[in-house]
Amino acid sequence: MKKIIPLIIVLLLFSGCKTEKQTPVIKAEYSLSAVYKAGDFSYSCEIIKNENGISISPTSTKAKGMIISCNGKEVSFKRKNFEKTFPIERIDKTNPAVILYQIFSSLDVAEVHLIDEEFIYTGNCSLGKYILTQSKDNSLKSLSIPQAEIEIIFNKT
Repeated sequence: MKKIIPLIIVLLLFSGCKTEKQTPVIKAEYSLSAVYKAGDFSYSCEIIKNENGISISPTSTKAKGMIISCNGKEVSFKRKNFEKTFPIERIDKTNPAVILYQIFSSLDVAEVHLIDEEFIYTGNCSLGKYILTQSKDNSLKSLSIPQAEIEIIFNKT
């Protein structure tokens, strides 16, 4: 009997506890600014994700004003009167629109962990393992592909 009473007390204490399940949400559509870094090179850009895919528009460097879009099959480059579209297979794998499209299209199979109040997504893309960090408020923080020395830092909106 003496052993049962402490067990009952412990069970009563924990019966009032409830585990809070945190579920990350990646918006289906968004527009945000970011900094794209590849090795020693970096530039600021605007990123738009919508039902048609991902578009990136550099806001610094000589590429300012260009729009690079990826829909999973093709990559388009637009600037003023210039517009050219290529099959995705002909585009360099380090193209930021291609990278983001691949990663955001595969998040449903990524591993997700809540670490230090941040959601950490890990998975693989054509350049290797990626790590996507999202704040607990669901805003994107960063994307890193260490093997390719690529990092995208998302500005908080």
